[in-house]
Amino acid sequence: MRVLSFDIEDRMKGLGYYQIAGGLFGLYVTARMFVQEPVLGGLQFLFYSIAGGLFAFSIYCGNRLRKSEVEGLQASTWNQILQVFQINVAAFGFSYYSGFRVALGIQIGDKVIPDAAFSLSGFGLKYTPDNTSELSLLINLVPFLIIYWLDKLKNDIETRKALISTEEQILS
Repeated sequence: MRVLSFDIEDRMKGLGYYQIAGGLFGLYVTARMFVQEPVLGGLQFLFYSIAGGLFAFSIYCGNRLRKSEVEGLQASTWNQILQVFQINVAAFGFSYYSGFRVALGIQIGDKVIPDAAFSLSGFGLKYTPDNTSELSLLINLVPFLIIYWLDKLKNDIETRKALISTEEQILS
């Protein structure tokens, strides 16, 4: 009996293709911005490299799921965890989302303002020491859904392993 049923493999492949598509689109956007950059300093090059690395990681995770590798579930979970929070605190800001972003949050300045964002793959890493009063937090809701599906896949695989083990014990 197979540990991975066809249903489990199909769900893994679906999530894998989603991550691959998100990573490829993110690499495209990053490369397009990189080419259009008039002057490229060391810090900007570092930011583009980090963006490329994160989108490449998304493609790697998706490819492992596409190949139905169980270890890809853990890597994909970490990839999704990196996409949950988009934050700006004082001079530093970070946002990364590969695939869809449906984010809700707040901006805190002179007033507290609710915020929402909807978009496709993107990356933002900023350091602006002149702007120290900015504070915002967005929470991307899509990774929560994907983490739930990944966890469900892990549980389904563990259940199948237990069933196979029980069946082998009964037959021997």
